[in-house]
Order: sequence, then C-alpha cells, then structure tokens
Amino acid sequence: MAAAKYGTPVAGSALTLSSVNSLANGSASGLMTFDNSSGKHVYATVAIVLGSITTAAGASISLVQYTTQGATAPSDLGAVGGGNVTVIPLPTGTGTKTLIPVVQLMAPESLRFQLINNAGVALASSGNSITVSTFSEDVT
Repeated sequence: MAAAKYGTPVAGSALTLSSVNSLANGSASGLMTFDNSSGKHVYATVAIVLGSITTAAGASISLVQYTTQGATAPSDLGAVGGGNVTVIPLPTGTGTKTLIPVVQLMAPESLRFQLINNAGVALASSGNSITVSTFSEDVT
C-alpha cells in the first residue's frame, strides 16, 4: 500500500514588501506576489519577521492570501475584507517579532499575499521580511 508523506521543502522565496515598511496601524499593505504556477506546490509555510516594535495585549497582524485565475489578478481588498485570512496574535513587549503561523494551502498559480496591521502601532520602517517556503506530498 502506498504511503503519502511530505516532500522536501523548497527553500524560502522572499516577497517584495516595501509597502509593509512603516505600515500604519489599521492599514493593509499592497499585494505581494508569489508565483506557484511552475512549482505547483500544494502547501507553504510563511515566515514573517517584523522589525522591532512595541506591542500591547491584543495586538495582531493578519496574513491574507488571494489567488489568480490565469491573467486575472484579484483586486486589493485589504480594506474591505476577502481572501483567505489568518489572524496572527503578536507577543507583547518591545522587540523583533518572528511569526510562522500555519501551513497555507496553495493554488497552482500566481498568488498574492497581503498583511493587515492591527498591532496598535505602525510597523517598523526596516527589518521586516516575509518568506514563503513550499512543499508537496510524495507517494511512496
């Protein structure tokens, strides 16, 4: 009987995130592209590093994932809601925040990611990064 197991993850791919730097509280970043159309991986982990900020209880960010259909790209819906939303609580206090929330289910096409800042403060002007690492299942 064949057994399914995880394949070897593909090294992380950094997203371009200039719209995340200094992102105001309550605001959504611009859309950041990750192209899964050639790799066609099924899953991904998304590592988010936020430069040093001071957060209080209840602070969070949201990771939003949208898919495309061929050349049809989604509208920027961050301000009104939509897409696959993962709310990520932030630890309290001052410092860099490193977050790897959950495994994301991926579509086999170009994807767009977006951050929504509910940290209670603007995000740092530097030191931010978002990296997508993909993987699939192997059947042996």
